Amino acid sequence: MRTISEKHPHQVLCEFFNTAWSENRSTARVMASLLLGMYNGYRFKVDITDLRLLDEGKLRDALALMAMDASQVMEVHERLNQIYGRHDFGERFEHLAHRWNMPGKCEKKCLEPLEAVRFVVPVFKVEAA
Repeated sequence: MRTISEKHPHQVLCEFFNTAWSENRSTARVMASLLLGMYNGYRFKVDITDLRLLDEGKLRDALALMAMDASQVMEVHERLNQIYGRHDFGERFEHLAHRWNMPGKCEKKCLEPLEAVRFVVPVFKVEAA
């Protein structure tokens, strides 16, 4: 098995967020859990055995996301804000925690209302090594 995704990590980030936000299958929950762990690992613990639910390609994508996050250049929600030219991904991650009923979520009354937006996954070019 290859150990890293062939996709650009920013594209993977957008794909994982869109899947976690819009789908209801178990792999979407795993993606949400991983993203929330990157967003705030103190509040949202990730059970790495859940990664077994991902197929080989999505597992490689998850590893690429973890490698990107380990660089600590930018917080995951700030990176999405930058990619999409927005400022509300912190709030979107809080809503994501509620959507999946994650331990560590804030009280519902603390959630800010969100504009309904359909995010298109941009395609990023992978530079040759």
